[in-house]
This record gives sequence, C-alpha cells and structure tokens, in this order.
Amino acid sequence: MKIAVIAPVLRPILNQQKYGGIERIIKSLVLACCRSGDEVFLYAPTGTDLKHSNLTLIQTTDNDRAPSTRQAEINLFKRLVPESAQYDLVHSHIEPIIAQDGNTNYLAQIKKPVVVTFHNQTYIKENIAYYKKHKELWDFNYVFISRNQAKPLSFLPNQTVIYNGINVQEFHLNLRPDPSQLAFLGRITPEKGIEEAITIAQRSDMELKIAALIDKSEQSYYRSKIKPLIDNKQIIFLGEVDFKQKEKLLGESCAYLFPIKWQEPFGLTVVESLAFGTPVVAFKTGSMPEIIEESRTGFLVNDTEEAVTAIKKVDKISRADCRESVEKKFSEEIMVRNYRQLYKRILGSYFSLEAEVLNLPGL
Repeated sequence: MKIAVIAPVLRPILNQQKYGGIERIIKSLVLACCRSGDEVFLYAPTGTDLKHSNLTLIQTTDNDRAPSTRQAEINLFKRLVPESAQYDLVHSHIEPIIAQDGNTNYLAQIKKPVVVTFHNQTYIKENIAYYKKHKELWDFNYVFISRNQAKPLSFLPNQTVIYNGINVQEFHLNLRPDPSQLAFLGRITPEKGIEEAITIAQRSDMELKIAALIDKSEQSYYRSKIKPLIDNKQIIFLGEVDFKQKEKLLGESCAYLFPIKWQEPFGLTVVESLAFGTPVVAFKTGSMPEIIEESRTGFLVNDTEEAVTAIKKVDKISRADCRESVEKKFSEEIMVRNYRQLYKRILGSYFSLEAEVLNLPGL
C-alpha cells in the first residue's frame, strides 16, 4: 500500500517524543506500516526525525513560510489535493473541519479513499453542527479512539473505534513502588485537574510529583494558581520529562492521578501508567470507564474525597494485572493490526467499485 499520513502542524514527530500523544501514535503507526512493507509518505512539520527505507518525509512547515498555524494548515491541504493522486489511501490525523477554507473543504476534493482519525474533543456544539451540515464529508472513513469520543458524532457513517496503543515491551513493570509517592503527568491546565491532584495528595498526606508541560496560554494560570502550591517537598514540579524520567516517575509511584474535568478522548498516559504496573485513580468521565477496570487496574471516582478514599486501597491492586490489561487491549500491535485491516477493507471495496465502473457497457 502507498499511504499518505497527514500529521498536525504543531509539533514534529520525533523518535524521542516528550509531550504529544497524537505524535507518539502517528510515530508508532507509521513505522509499523513501514516495517510491514507499506510505502508511507508522512506529511509532518520540519524537525520530524523518523527514518525508514519505506518512509518519505514531506515537510509541512518552514518551507511554506506560513505566518501562522492556520496558514500552515491551509498550505498543507492545498498541496495535498493534487499530490493525493499518487497514493492508494490518505490517512489524516487532522479533522476535516480544519480543511475548510471559505466554501471549500480541501479534504473533500481528494478522489482517493480518506481515513480520518479524531484525536481531540468531540463534545463541541459548533463542530457537531458542522459535520451534520456538510454531508460531502460523510464518504470518509472515520476512526474514533474511544466509544465515548464517538458518541456526539454517531450520525457519521463508516466509523469504527480503534484504541490507541503503545509498544508494551518498552515499558518495564515495576513491582516495588514508593508507597508514599503519587504522580501527575500532562499539561498544566484546569481541565486536566492539576489543582484537584494537588488537593488529593495534600489530603492523603502523600508526595505528588508533577511532570508537565506549561503552554504559553497557561502561563498566567500556572503562576497564579499552581506555582504557589509547589513547595518542592510534598508537591514537587519536575517540568517536562523524557521517557526515562517518565519511567522512573510512573513506575515508582503507587498511583497515577488523573482527575480530569472534561471529556477526555482517550488518555494515553493512563495506559502508559498501567504498562509500568501503576494503578490509576481517575474521575469517572470521558474514556476512563473504557480504560480502567474498576478495582482491578484502578478506581473511578466522582470527586476528590472519593479519590482520597481510593488512594488508601491502591496497594490491594495487582500491578501485574495493570500491565496485563494493556497487553490485551492497548498494545501497539493490536492498534496497528486494526488500522491495517481497516486500510485493506477500504481499498478492497474501492478497487472493486473501480473495476465495476471500468467494466460498465459503453465505457
């Protein structure tokens, strides 16, 4: 197969990715397809450093000299339309609404089969109304990364759920955590529940280590709400971490706190924590009931008080069971197999239809 993979323009796809769940998933899928013999053409920002003999990198930033992220996106789709004729299939990790420019949707102009994976929030009224209105986009093949994420757009045809997956072999099971240490990993932003995580740690009288990215847009929130709570004794801020630091943080913690306050589409760090053997205490919203097995791999709670109660029971959870849940449901192997099966099914239908058209009388 000749597959064009379209990555968001915000961050390069790196072998050693610190922050960026979408980018890590794209990396896994691209390299696995290359190893399977597919030719992959990755449209990604300058700085992307993936390498494989079956991989062609196509830069989507800098060379376009775009004055903004939005202009880079438009330039990308304008370029993609004519180039798409050389591929068997186009897999976009950018949502179709982003390809809308005035009255034109560039993705809708592509004549080859299109797969779209939604990675972001879908509970947005304006976006739901957009997809209901633009039925020219209903011929695409849609992938959602959780059943909960798919709910608001259940009217779209040709959709399936494929959970994100990780290379479990890269994650080492830790059976000897620090019983006094909790972990928080992610962006410093209100909807990720950083304030709630700090409250849970304080009320549990436990140490909380925070590994997090601070976006420019959240600097004020961090300075006013979070920084005053960091004493670097009980509440410790580590900043953004690499994989080895993440392994140490999550593997050595007795629990990972995920007190989200929004409809989390998936939650890749939750799966990573489980792969290290670390149970998760999460608010019962978004995709969490699909990932966490109550009382087996963690606890689903409604508020900070319930979370404090749950923390007292995490030592009863088998860390080996946490890892096993990832191996059986959220491995890279399973994710890649599901995507490649989808590709083959789509292309089989496409080429069958094309053959029927070519054999019509009078043609």
